[in-house]
Parts: sequence; structure tokens; C-alpha cells
Amino acid sequence: MGSVSEWRAYFLRQASVQGIGTEGLERLRNASVAVVGCGGVGSAAADYLARSGIGYLRLIDQDVVDLSNLHRLHGASASDIYQPKAEVIANALSRNMPWLKVEAIVDTAREANVEELLGGVELIVDGLDNFRTRYVLNNYSIRTRVPYLFTSAIANQGHAALFQPPNNACLECIFPSLVSSPNESCESLGVTSSVVATIGAIAANEAVKFLLGQTSRLASSLLTLDLAGPDFVFSKLSKRPDCRECGATPTAKHWGSDQGEVSILCGENTANVIPRKMQKLDLDRISLRLGAREVLACSANVLVYRENNLVVSLFRNGRLIIQGVTSEDDARVKSSQVLERLGIVTAATQGIVSTKGP
Repeated sequence: MGSVSEWRAYFLRQASVQGIGTEGLERLRNASVAVVGCGGVGSAAADYLARSGIGYLRLIDQDVVDLSNLHRLHGASASDIYQPKAEVIANALSRNMPWLKVEAIVDTAREANVEELLGGVELIVDGLDNFRTRYVLNNYSIRTRVPYLFTSAIANQGHAALFQPPNNACLECIFPSLVSSPNESCESLGVTSSVVATIGAIAANEAVKFLLGQTSRLASSLLTLDLAGPDFVFSKLSKRPDCRECGATPTAKHWGSDQGEVSILCGENTANVIPRKMQKLDLDRISLRLGAREVLACSANVLVYRENNLVVSLFRNGRLIIQGVTSEDDARVKSSQVLERLGIVTAATQGIVSTKGP
């Protein structure tokens, strides 16, 4: 199934909806959207975007599937554990919708690579779980004027807003200089499958409206959803003249760099370690050095193995996700030890990971 006639038949009922029609469906077919973060909200948004007729999706995520993700991850099953989320979701969408062009990128969005990751798309959909990366997307949106659809979900609550600088407020205007706290993560507070699906569906619907040139209430309001009610609350988005990002004299620090960085992910004991210099590693060859260590998965893009109390994900570009660390400093030390044991840190690559603070 993949011919034009089959595509039209697939979306026949959607084309009958007032405000979409066959012309709107063609517009969506030619649209390009990036989803950054393919967890609960991101995977749901990607699924509904594809089922709405979006022709091109770019899925960007830094992590692999974990057992605790499966209750809320659209398109993933137990057989996908330890595989990159972006690839898992992309493969699921491609199987169900062969006319969809979907690109999976397994990487961390940061200041050093955001231009490359997001270049050419019309809209950015946020499926992230941290404000550090959200501020990178926000800054990119301000500089390029590519609209940024913000979402978040935790416990039974969710948020969504469409930022279109300079026409309206930006993320920094509404949430100035926030730092994600482990005490407010999905690991500590939990998250329901229903809230991520609801926020993902709302994000996809608002994306479709934007692409069709329709008015969105989220362009002027922040939606707060509480499924415990359920309650839907809209708060007016106000652009701040003194905003550190989009104001008259921007002063905000740009998040991320090409100098290497370590950050704790959603949950208290997992860290993402970005190397100072990106590599192109032969993971199959490296896996042969593990000996008695338990290899959990190995593909072209990621090698996952267990060592003592750590679960290590080594990506082809040298990036690491280490589960079982106690702090960013501990992650720096553990990452250097991991690279040395795998024979990756040599005289030529000694500067991949800093053992000191950034």
C-alpha cells in the first residue's frame, strides 16, 4: 500500500472534515515537521501527525527504549528495548504508512548541531523532558522564525503553547531560566499514558491547524491540562520587552556547546555525556572487547551493555548514556573509565570527555 489512490482512500474521512478537504490534505502531504524528543508525548505526536497526513517527519531523540517507557511509548514493544527511540518510532510509522517520509536522528539537540538537525523544517514539535534542550529550540526558533510548539507532561498534568517569535511570546518569556529538577521528573512524580497521549494529540492537532493556516488559540495562550479534573485552563501569553532571549537586548546564555557536556536525564541516576570531539565508532568491533560483560544490544548506532551496577549506551558518535551514576561529576568519572576500558580513549582521543567540570 503506497500508491496515490491508496493514500487518498486512507485519508478519505479526514478530507471530508470542514477546513481540511483535498487541498488541505495535499498541503499536509507536502509539509515537513521535526519532533524533538520521542518519548511519551513525542511518540504520540509523531503518530498523530503521520495519521493526519504529514508527508515528512524528522524524529530526533538521544535515548534508547527502556522497559519503564513502554506503557506510554507509541509504536514500541518489548522487542524494542535498548534500541534507539527515534529509530523504533520511525520504523513503526513506516510500516503502517509507507507513503510517509520519516527520518530518524539519534542525537542530542544542542547549540552546536541544532542548525543541522532542524534545517529545512516548517515547524518544531517539542516532545522533550528538560528545559535545557527546550531553550536551545527556543533560541533557534527566535533566530530562524521557525515556529516552536512547546509541550510538557508530568503525572496527570500537561502544557502546550505555540511560540511564533517575533509575533508572540517565546519560551523564555513564559518560563524564564528554568532548570529541570530531579524532584519534578517522571521518575519521581510519575506520568500517565493518558496525559502524554492527550498532549501529543493536541500538539498534532495544533500543528495541522498551523500548517493549514488556521487560527490556533495556543498562539496566544498557554494550555494547562489536568486530567485529575479534568480541567483545561488557558493563560494569556505575554511577550516581555525585557526577555533575555527575544527582548530588545538579548542576554541569555546559549545552552550547549561543542566543548562537551554532561547532564542528568529524566530521573536521578542517568546521565547523558556528550564528547568534546565527535567520533565515528565501529560498535560491532568495540563489542568484541567486552568479554564477560553482558551485551544487551548492538546495532550500527548504539551498543548497550551492563557492567557491575551500570547500564552503558555507547553511540556511534562517541556519546554515552550511563545509568547508575549519582551526579554529573560521577558521570564524568564513569564515562572516562568506560572509554578507557573499551579502548576508545587513546593519545589521539584523550580529549573526548573532560574529567573536570565544564
